[in-house]
Amino acid sequence: MSKQSAAAQADVRPYPRRCAVCGENSVARCRIQYDAEVRHDGKLHTFSIANLGIDKCERCGEQYFTSSTDEEINLGLRSHLGLLTPGEIRAGLALCDVNQKVFADHLGIAAETVSRWLTGTSIQTRSLDKLMRLYFTMPTVRAALSNSEPVPAA
Repeated sequence: MSKQSAAAQADVRPYPRRCAVCGENSVARCRIQYDAEVRHDGKLHTFSIANLGIDKCERCGEQYFTSSTDEEINLGLRSHLGLLTPGEIRAGLALCDVNQKVFADHLGIAAETVSRWLTGTSIQTRSLDKLMRLYFTMPTVRAALSNSEPVPAA
């Protein structure tokens, strides 16, 4: 079983569940307003998520963050920063008709990094996000990055 499917299965638990804090069988999935603070690209970013899915004890209020909660927070950060989502990156690759390995080679990064962006386990820096946008929309940029020969000095 892959890590991703194991994590997804861990989120699919019967409710209500037992709370680790109060011991009551009162943990359920709910939606809350959440103010997030996430460090990314060397800065601390503060933003709100209006409808975050989270496991919460109805008795004592203890909150449990699951992998799906983390994914929602990561999507919230991407939205807050205006970064491409995994789906948008996937669509850009399809539009340019390149696979992850070729794309990674063109950007000068590891193919595993692209894979982590596509699965949502990692978020690209703003500079790489800007480079991806140029790559996806400008054939001349794709051609320049695919050329392994040094660029002649002006």
